[in-house]
Amino acid sequence: MENKLSMNMKNAEMKKNIKIPLIFLLLLIFGSFLIFLGSRNDAVTVAKSIKSGVLTADEINIAFQNVGGKVTKRFVQESQMVKKGDPLMQLEDIDTKLAIDRMQALVDSQKAAVNQEQAAIKITENETNLSELSTWRKIEEMQANLEAAKSAQYLANIEFDRQTQLRKTGGNSQSQLDNARHAFTAAKMQVVQIESQLSTLMIGATPEQISQFQQTKKATGMTIQSITIARQKLENRKNQLAQIQAQLAQGEAELKQLQLNNERLTLKAPEDGKVLKLMFEDGEMVPNGAPAVLLETDRKYIDIYVNEKMVNDYQPDTTVTANVIALNKEVKGKVRFATAAPSFADLRMTRERGQADLTSYQVRIYIEPIPKLLTGMTLEVEK
Repeated sequence: MENKLSMNMKNAEMKKNIKIPLIFLLLLIFGSFLIFLGSRNDAVTVAKSIKSGVLTADEINIAFQNVGGKVTKRFVQESQMVKKGDPLMQLEDIDTKLAIDRMQALVDSQKAAVNQEQAAIKITENETNLSELSTWRKIEEMQANLEAAKSAQYLANIEFDRQTQLRKTGGNSQSQLDNARHAFTAAKMQVVQIESQLSTLMIGATPEQISQFQQTKKATGMTIQSITIARQKLENRKNQLAQIQAQLAQGEAELKQLQLNNERLTLKAPEDGKVLKLMFEDGEMVPNGAPAVLLETDRKYIDIYVNEKMVNDYQPDTTVTANVIALNKEVKGKVRFATAAPSFADLRMTRERGQADLTSYQVRIYIEPIPKLLTGMTLEVEK
């Protein structure tokens, strides 16, 4: 009797030990079945179903270009909306205006020097041309005088020969012979003098020009050394004029640079946006090239991450639709780029649902502006 009771108790305990693991096994199978049928929150599943990102705006640092100085006025405050071209900050301009006045005076002086030299060159050029023409006429006049002198020499020579014959026969006095000799000598010296003057005037002329002049008695076009030297000096003055003009151009360029720097003392918004931060207060010194204003632009974008199997759907310039959760509105966007994301965004060897390594890609989408769309809102891309 006792053995039978002991056997029954052992059987009951064995059934209990088998029943508990069997229940846990059934619960595990049932849970796994529900997980298989239900939604998964793993990275791959979420990426396939929802691609969302936080709306971000491009921010730019605005600096005074190549100028620095003391801040005299701030035209805006933090969080203020500005339009392109609106003044943001002003630097002191006293020194720059004084430099502009000095450079303007120097430029005016250089302009006067250029005008004076141009007028002097024009006068010298006209004088040289007139001198050349006068020299040609002088040569022709000298040639005529030479011919007249030679004719007078010829007549004086005849008279001297006649007086010499008469003296031999006693037909004249010694004084008459001396006068004839003197006249002949004077005529001869006159020819030599005129020939010397004519040769001097024709210095620089070529043999061909001299030969042609002797035939035509016209000196027009003859090369005159004095005129050539005068024109060389004139060319040298033109070089001096070019140097003065170059100095004037340099002064005008420096004046334009000073005027440009004066305009740059007023910092202006390069585009529409919101002022996030002003780096300097009134009276503070701004270093050259230091950022002065941080501006949030109207260019807004979101970054989403997709795996390599989906990246081809997001090529640059592709148009996508996104849902603004806070506004419950749809907005259009355009893909700017798709690039490999940092390694921490990759799916690494989990073999979940039989998948191997998957590289994630960062996709940047620029969003079209709509009313009430603010930075920081979450957008879900539907594509």
